[in-house]
Amino acid sequence: MHYARIMFIMFIMLVMVTGCGNGVDGEDVVEKSSFQMPVKENTWVRKETLRKTKEDLSFNVNKTGAKVPIDSALAAELKKLAKLHLNTQEECSEQANTLDKTRTEVQERGGIWHAYERVVKAKPYSDYGMQLDSQTNRLVFSLKHICKNAQEILISGWGAETVKRYESMGKEGYKNYFITLGEVQGDIDTWVEFAEFAIKSRDRKVPYSEIGESIAKARRLLELYDDLSQRKIIDDTSLQKFLNEGSTLLSVINESFTTDPRLMLALQYEQLFPFEDIKGEM
Repeated sequence: MHYARIMFIMFIMLVMVTGCGNGVDGEDVVEKSSFQMPVKENTWVRKETLRKTKEDLSFNVNKTGAKVPIDSALAAELKKLAKLHLNTQEECSEQANTLDKTRTEVQERGGIWHAYERVVKAKPYSDYGMQLDSQTNRLVFSLKHICKNAQEILISGWGAETVKRYESMGKEGYKNYFITLGEVQGDIDTWVEFAEFAIKSRDRKVPYSEIGESIAKARRLLELYDDLSQRKIIDDTSLQKFLNEGSTLLSVINESFTTDPRLMLALQYEQLFPFEDIKGEM
């Protein structure tokens, strides 16, 4: 009897070991539960980083086929010359940060995109809202960047190292050095272009009074951006006004990137720097 009990216990243990070896229920649960979900993508409302592409600078507002005319009178009003007296970097950054605060408040409410999405008849035009949020980010980040780098481009890390190497080796020596290392010619040309831009920019002096003009105009744009994000649409008339003003605001912001010298300088840096974009905390 004692022998039989021992044999029975050994049989049970053998079954358990065999079950663990084959499979599979226990292991399967562990393996299946350990697979990693894809990293959640940043959305349009993010403030950390904006990807830089040529398409970003010339948005196609007709992706959905829904076109909205521009209010020429409003556009002229938004483009009017404005003055803001600034004398120091601290004053400049303070004003740019005020714009950033407005931008952040709007986007924490869901941005203008949400204003389009919450109204059934405005939904076909919500691409305008996404672009307004994205381009407003770029506008504000560019102004923060130019305030910080008005007197010279402040670079560190990779940027500082590549400029130092370029100056010590000269253009041909720099290029040959990386060719020998097997780097791609296109990448080398980009690094050369950045180094030359950074060196040339050491002597630039952008008057804070001029940046004040850019910030004053941007303030007008941010006021409308904020207003549109909270606009109540109660009938077709208010809907059309909302759509027209949104289209006009986007047009004026986009145009500023090709006509405002201060914004153009900031975006030139963003375009040339190979590894990073203008960031919210820049």
